[in-house]
Amino acid sequence: MTGGEGPRTIDVLLVQLAPRAHRVGENVEVACRLIADHPDADLAVFSELYLQSYALRGIEPLDAGTRAGPVAALRDAARANGTAVVVGAAVRESSGMSNAALCIERTGDIAAIYRKVHLFGAEARFFTRGEEYAVVTLSGVATGLLICYDLDFPEPARAVVAAGAELLVTVSANMDPYAHDHALYARVRALENRVAHVYVNAVGREGSLRFCGGSTVVDSSGIPVAKLPGYEPAVRLVSVPLGRRSDDPRPDYLAERRLDVPARVAGAVALDR
Repeated sequence: MTGGEGPRTIDVLLVQLAPRAHRVGENVEVACRLIADHPDADLAVFSELYLQSYALRGIEPLDAGTRAGPVAALRDAARANGTAVVVGAAVRESSGMSNAALCIERTGDIAAIYRKVHLFGAEARFFTRGEEYAVVTLSGVATGLLICYDLDFPEPARAVVAAGAELLVTVSANMDPYAHDHALYARVRALENRVAHVYVNAVGREGSLRFCGGSTVVDSSGIPVAKLPGYEPAVRLVSVPLGRRSDDPRPDYLAERRLDVPARVAGAVALDR
């Protein structure tokens, strides 16, 4: 990460892959290798449910807090390379399992587990719904987490930025026919909250689902600064600008909100004659 006299940036590894269905060990091995191959990355971001894949039938959750197994290997890779990691996984809960984003700090410690609040379609049959949003410091940057369908709503991004996030990170397994939706929302959520946004999507197929890729980085003006191709595996290290550009005339929409104005349902209006 750079700062000093110039604008602050964070170097983020965008990992847009098609994980192997339910082959957690193989997916972790690929992730650890990519982290080791990009030691300059401050943060590596993988897609929604990357560790198990989006093959929901038969998915087995992981115990995220154990000191052995696949999560431990990721923690070791993060610590060895000084790279924070955000990776999608199904995580075991007392009530079942959650669709989660595991946040591993560059020290190898688990900094947070964000559980997806807005479950999409069949996900509600498999996962427990999350009940709170999360802001976590990763490589020195206050980061607000979203998972796929969370992005379709303005409130999650607004909530984490209002709580202090200076970077949005969305891990996704977005599929056809919704590529246009997320391309639009990725920009809008950055612009309306005036923070940079890292959006990482999956590619490949799972049954009738075709994941559309298009991972992107958007600056605080809503302008894309990097974009990966649609439907193809790709990995790219991107320098993500933090804060607002000095030449951007747009206002601070978050600061100028009026939260005290009620909405009234108006009835018939009598006109003076």
